Amino acid sequence: MGLGSHVLWYNHPAKEWVEALPLGNGSLGAMVFGGVDKETVGLNLDTLWSGFSHKYAVDNKYEHFVKARDLALDGKMIESRDYIEENLTGDDCEWYLQLGKLMLTSNVHMCAKKYRRELDIATAVTKVEYTANDTVYNREAFISHPDKVLVYSIKCEGKKKLDFNAMVNCELKNEVETNGDTYTLRGLCPSHIDFSKDPKAIAEYWCGDQVGVSFCCMFKVLTDGQIKANKKHLTVSDATYANIILTAESSFEAWDKPLTQSEKDYEGICRERISAASVQSVEELKARHIADHKEFYDRVSIDLGNSKKDSTPTNRRLHEFLYNKNNDNDLYCLLFNYGRYLTIAASRAGSQAMTLQGIWTFKMCSPWRSNYTTNINTEMNYWPTMTCSLPEMNQPLIDFIKELSVSGKEVAKNYYNAGGFCVHHNVDLWRIPTPSKGNPVWSFWSMAGAWFCRHLFEQYEYTLDKAFLKDTALPIMESAARFCLDMMIEDKDGYLIFAPSTSPENEYKIGRKDCSISETTYMTMGIIRDLFLNIMKAAEILGAESDIIDEIKVKYEKLLPYRIGSKGELLEWYKDVVGFDQHHRHVSHLYSLFPANLINVDDTPELAQAARRTLELRGDNGTGWSLGWKINFWARLRDKDKVIKLIDNQLRYINPKYTPGRGGTFPNMFDAHPPFQIDGNFGATSGIAQALMQSFENRILILPALPDKWADGHIHGLTAKGGVKVDIDWADGKLTKLTLDGKGDYEIIYGDKTVNVTLDGKKDVEI
Repeated sequence: MGLGSHVLWYNHPAKEWVEALPLGNGSLGAMVFGGVDKETVGLNLDTLWSGFSHKYAVDNKYEHFVKARDLALDGKMIESRDYIEENLTGDDCEWYLQLGKLMLTSNVHMCAKKYRRELDIATAVTKVEYTANDTVYNREAFISHPDKVLVYSIKCEGKKKLDFNAMVNCELKNEVETNGDTYTLRGLCPSHIDFSKDPKAIAEYWCGDQVGVSFCCMFKVLTDGQIKANKKHLTVSDATYANIILTAESSFEAWDKPLTQSEKDYEGICRERISAASVQSVEELKARHIADHKEFYDRVSIDLGNSKKDSTPTNRRLHEFLYNKNNDNDLYCLLFNYGRYLTIAASRAGSQAMTLQGIWTFKMCSPWRSNYTTNINTEMNYWPTMTCSLPEMNQPLIDFIKELSVSGKEVAKNYYNAGGFCVHHNVDLWRIPTPSKGNPVWSFWSMAGAWFCRHLFEQYEYTLDKAFLKDTALPIMESAARFCLDMMIEDKDGYLIFAPSTSPENEYKIGRKDCSISETTYMTMGIIRDLFLNIMKAAEILGAESDIIDEIKVKYEKLLPYRIGSKGELLEWYKDVVGFDQHHRHVSHLYSLFPANLINVDDTPELAQAARRTLELRGDNGTGWSLGWKINFWARLRDKDKVIKLIDNQLRYINPKYTPGRGGTFPNMFDAHPPFQIDGNFGATSGIAQALMQSFENRILILPALPDKWADGHIHGLTAKGGVKVDIDWADGKLTKLTLDGKGDYEIIYGDKTVNVTLDGKKDVEI
C-alpha cells in the first residue's frame, strides 16, 4: 500500500477548517491546522450540546393530525400542508457545540522553510515539520482511545529554543485556572440558543432544572524548559521539547437524566486521565494508540495500482484530478480508506453517534445545528461500518436507536394516537423525536425510527447474534411497526397506505405552487415494506410468534405496490406528478434499491429499470452526500461506468472559499455539501465497497460493478452478511483469486457464473 492511499499531506499550513486534519477517539475530536507562528487545534467533545433533558413530553395534537389527513385525502394538499405547518410542527432541536481552540502562539517570529504537514490515516498521527531560524521543528499529534487524551508533542533542534504561549479559546461561558504546568478551563453550555434575531445567535444560560451541560477541558505541559502560569495561558520557554497532554469531559450522563442530578466528577476524570498519561512517555502513549487504531484500520486493505503521487500534496492531487482522472487510482483508495479512518475516529463504544459533522463541528452555531438529520444523513454515516469490518463502531448507533425507541413513544401517542414509536427528521443529544419548526417538506416526516430498524436487522445479518436479534432488534422493530400499522388506512383501491406523507425535502407542482404533502409517498411505503419483511425474517429465524407478527403477515400483502410513471421512472409521490426540481438532491424513493434490496436487477428487473430511469432523470450532479448515495444506487444496478462517473464527481475539488453549488471534496478530503458534511465521505466508502462486493442473505456478489480503470487490484477483509470475510484479487478486469473465511452455505456470483460453497473456515473458491 503506497503512501498515496493512506497519507494526506500539504506544503503549507491550513487557513480554513476544511484544510485542517482531523483526529478523534470517538468522544474527543481535534482539527490540527499546523500553523507556524500561531498553531490552532480545533477541539470538540461529543456531549457538548446546548439544551437540557426534558424528555420532550408533548401536547396532544391528534385532532390536528386527523384534520390534516382528511384534507390530504380529500385532495386539498396545499391546505393540508399549511395546516400542518401551523398546527403540527414542534420544537427545533438543540446545537452541537465546539469546545474551543487550543492556541499555541510563538513568542519568536518564524519564517518557515521546507514545510510539510501530514495525516497518516493508517496510524492516526499528524505531523508538522519545518525549518526556521536555523532550527528544525517537529510536531506530532494524536488522540488516544486507550488513554482518552490528546497528545501534542513539539521538538526543536538547532540554534533556537521553544518559546510559546498555550491556552484554550472558548466561546462558551467559562473560567480559567492556571497552576504550575496545568491549565484548567471550566465551562458551561447554553440552555438554549436563540436564533430568532438571525443572523446573530444569542446564547441563553438558564438556572435550576434548565441549566446546561457543564464541562472541563484540561491540559498539562511536560517540558525540559521553563513554564510560567499566567492568568489566561501558560508560557513555555527555553525548551527543546514540550508535550501537551489534553483531555475533556462533561457532566452529561444520559439523555433522560436531568443535569442537576448528575454526580459525575467530570473534572476529576480529566485530572485522572492526565495524571495517568503523564507518567508514560510520548512514545509509549503513541505505541498504545497506534496499536489500538491499527487493530481496526488494518482489517481491510485496497490496492488499485500505485499512482506514484506520493510526492504530490493532497490539495494539488485533488485539483489535478479535476482535469485528468486517468492517472491517480491511489486517490480512489485514499477516499475509501479515509471513510474507514473517520469511522474509527468518530464512533467508538461509549461515544455518541456521529452527527452531520462527525465530531468535528467548526463553530458554536454550525450549519444545520450539526445535529442528527435522520432522513438520510445519520443513516449514511454508518453505511460502510459493517461491510468494512468495523462492527464495534456500530455500537453508538445501536445505542442511539435504543434511546429513540423510548423518547419516540410520546410523540407517536400524542401526535398520531398510535402505538409504538416514531422519530422525525431532526434529533439532538436529548433525543428529540418531534417535528421541528418550519416547512413540512422537511419537518413532517416521521419514518426515521422505521428506517433505523434496517440498521438493527443488518447488525444481526452481519454478526448472526441471535441474542441481539431477540432481545434488542426485534422488540424495537415491532415497536416501529406498531406505529406504521396504526397509521395506515386503505386507499380507494383497497391498498394500505401511510397517510399523509412526504418525500424528504422534495416537493411537486400543483399548478404554480410547490407542495410536499401527498396521500403517501413511495419512500414511506418502501421503508414500511422493508421493515415488515425484515420482521417476518426475524420471526422465522427465532421461531417467534405474536399478534403483531400475525398482523404484519396479513397487511404486508395489502401494501401499496410500486408504480411506474409516464417517463418510465419509479413514482415518488402517490400520483404521477411533476417535481418542482427534476435534479433534486434527494432521491428518497429509491430507498428500496439502496440501502434496502426490495428492488434489484435479478428479482425485479422492471422496477430496476424504473430506478435506472429515475436516476437518469435526476442527473449525475448533486451535493456531496447526494453523490455518495448515487454511487451506491449505481453499484446496485451494476453499472460500472456510472459508478466511476459518480465517484469522480464526488472527488471534485471544492475550494475552501466555496460558493454554494455542486458538491465534491474539500482539500482535507472532507465531503463538501458544501459546506462540510461528513456523510458523503461514508457514502463514497460504502459505494466503492458495493462496487466490489455485495451480499444479500447467503448470496455474495463478486466485482458486480468493477470500473474499467480499476483493471488490476485487490480488496481484502470486507465482510459479507453471515460474517464471512472476503478477499478479492483481479487482473485485466477479471477475477484471479477469491478467498472466503466463514461458516455456512453460500451462493457466490461472479458475472454470469454461480457456484455454491460450504464454508467451515478459510477457503479459496474457484469460480
